[in-house]
Amino acid sequence: MTGRAARLLREERGQAVVELACVVPVVLACALVAVNLGVYIERCARFDRVAPDMVLAHGIAPADEQDASSAVRQVREAVEEAMGDPGLEVDVRVERLDPEEDGLLPALSPGRVRFVCSMGFRPRPSTFSVAGAVWTAPALLVHERSLVVDIGTLAGGV
Repeated sequence: MTGRAARLLREERGQAVVELACVVPVVLACALVAVNLGVYIERCARFDRVAPDMVLAHGIAPADEQDASSAVRQVREAVEEAMGDPGLEVDVRVERLDPEEDGLLPALSPGRVRFVCSMGFRPRPSTFSVAGAVWTAPALLVHERSLVVDIGTLAGGV
C-alpha cells in the first residue's frame, strides 16, 4: 500500500507541473495586455487634455510664419513635448470646414478649421512567446482628438 500511495503522489506532482506550464503563458499574456491597456488609457487621458490646449496656444497664432503648415508643425512639436513619451507617434492635420456643409452662411464662418490631433501607441513588447504560445499586439493603436477653431487671420491656405 505504501508503494502504491507513493506512485500516485508522484503522478499528481507531475500533473501539477504540466498544468502550471500550460497556465503560465496565459497568465503572462493577460498581464501584458492589462499593463499595456492601463498605459494606453493613461496616455489617451493625458492626450485629451494636452492636444486642445496646444491647439489653442500654438495653432491659432503661430509664433513663426502665420500659415497653416507652421501652425501644424508647432502644435505637433508642443504636443510631443507635453506628452514626454518618445514612443508615441503624434500627427496633426488641419481641415478647412466648408460653410455650406453645415448650413451656415459663408460670412458667419470665414476662417473655421478643424485641427485633428492623433496619437499612435505601440504596445510593448509587440511579440511575446512563452512555451510555444505566441502573443502578438496590434501594430498601432490610434487615438484622435479634434478641435474646431476660427483662424480667419491665418494665411497660407489649408
